[in-house]
Amino acid sequence: MDLGHWIALIKQKLFNWAVAFVKLLPNLVLAILVFLIFFFAARFLRRFFSRMFLKMSEKPTISDLFSTIIYIVLLLVGFFISLELMHLEKAVTTLLAGAGIIGLALGFAFQDLTANFISGIFIIFRKPFDTGHVVETNGFTGTVEVVHLRSTIIRTTGGLQVTIPNKDIFQKPITNYTLSEKRRIEIAFSVDTIPDTNNILNTIRNALSGVPAINHIEPEIYFTDFTGDKIKVEIWCWVDGSDPENFLKARHDVIQHLAKALAPLFQKG
Repeated sequence: MDLGHWIALIKQKLFNWAVAFVKLLPNLVLAILVFLIFFFAARFLRRFFSRMFLKMSEKPTISDLFSTIIYIVLLLVGFFISLELMHLEKAVTTLLAGAGIIGLALGFAFQDLTANFISGIFIIFRKPFDTGHVVETNGFTGTVEVVHLRSTIIRTTGGLQVTIPNKDIFQKPITNYTLSEKRRIEIAFSVDTIPDTNNILNTIRNALSGVPAINHIEPEIYFTDFTGDKIKVEIWCWVDGSDPENFLKARHDVIQHLAKALAPLFQKG
């Protein structure tokens, strides 16, 4: 008797499920069709936006990132609409609530990673520097090798490969030598007072004319102080500022030529 009762209950339950499935079948077919439409539309738009973002940023990483985000968002929209068509509103609410909680937890757990990620996007779009540029930031000077979304790799002048988080680059000053057309060499020194100051000016100009790095720009020479027994001289020379090493070499040449030409005029003792 008990066995027959349980069999009857199982048959009734299976029959109810079959009836519910038949009633749901049109909505299920419609939901599948809607999801397929969103799926193919997402694939098409991912390719379209990938090409568009690549033209805008010239960075495959950025174009892949944003096109993938668009692809995932469209898939999720299609998925939730399909659930609505199947009258699964409670499931949609539960999934959205769970996604919000997970997103909040991940945001707190990976806030540094998120900051580096967002900074990398700003760097790539604003382009304060690019691959191949010589820059100085966070105490390092070198050539930019790769700009990632999370970090930037620099090859220092000493040959070291340094990986700097993009957040540190974005929040701190950065000097781009490649974009600097010229840079000023400033040299100050004192010479013995002599009656003819024009002799000092001519001697300095003749000395600087032998430095190829500054031949195309007229040096600026100023007398900045006079103490009775000596004159303080300040010289400004403009050289190519795109390479820090060339700047040091030019400064070395300037000092060498000045020291040789002005040796008799320097204050002794």
